[in-house]
Amino acid sequence: MSATESSVGRPAPGWGRRFPRDEKVFLVIILATTIAMTAFAIGWVIWGSQNVPTATQRVTPKEFAGQVQAFVDRYGAGDGKAWVPPGDDAYMLATRYTWYPELVLETGKRYTIWISAGDVLHGFSLVGGHQNLNLEIAPNHSFGVNLTVGDPGRYRIVCNEYCGLGHQEMTSFINVVTPAEMAAHPPKEAAGAGTGTAGGTAPGGEVLKVSADPSGKLAYDVSELSAPAGKVTISMANPSPLPHNVAIKDGGVDVKGPVVTTGGTSTVAAELEAGTYTFYCSVPGHEAAGMQGTLTVK
Repeated sequence: MSATESSVGRPAPGWGRRFPRDEKVFLVIILATTIAMTAFAIGWVIWGSQNVPTATQRVTPKEFAGQVQAFVDRYGAGDGKAWVPPGDDAYMLATRYTWYPELVLETGKRYTIWISAGDVLHGFSLVGGHQNLNLEIAPNHSFGVNLTVGDPGRYRIVCNEYCGLGHQEMTSFINVVTPAEMAAHPPKEAAGAGTGTAGGTAPGGEVLKVSADPSGKLAYDVSELSAPAGKVTISMANPSPLPHNVAIKDGGVDVKGPVVTTGGTSTVAAELEAGTYTFYCSVPGHEAAGMQGTLTVK
């Protein structure tokens, strides 16, 4: 083989030509688009209004339940809702299978809502009122969600993380009202002791004592109570971080005490004739899980 010959064949004619102008333009467009989309994605994550602005804190379920109870004592109303004026933070506790308490906020105002779980992992999903929020809510952490609520209305909250057999029942609402409606529900001057009575009668007559299980089990410490006919009052202490109450039903009676958390006392009273009644926790899912008992009136 001579010095001028090669074992490699010659490339096809025209292989070394420069890119045509249209191909250069195409490559420039692709490169510019890639840079622009990358910058947009980074900016969307950092500054986009779709982000859920949150702050986080470490807190035990019992500590957070105490904060929620103090909040309810100050802002709770007879309708079972917490009316939160602008400028104040709101608190909400997620447990199987309820959101406690139900919040009432003023339209067009910015709020921070602190949310934590008292038992297992839950998902917070709120759609409506110019909001589309989805969060993971874990025990031992509280999440401060900053939001500006929209038009007056009632916007549903659901749990979007499977948390047990009653998961589908874990729903509540955020109520958005006008300034005039909010002004009609001023906060209490001083927080109460986490106690309350319901049922249309004042405590009196026979007073029966029960307690929620302090470990978080859905149960009372007793399953049977008895009292003479007449005015019967049941007082339930709640040492648990989970929200509970005591209620009486059957025999044409259906009365409920207020829901309370750690350190609270729920009291219910009613005029009862001789017969058999059920005392129970009316928080969704709790009675079905076994938080009930028999009340015998003689």
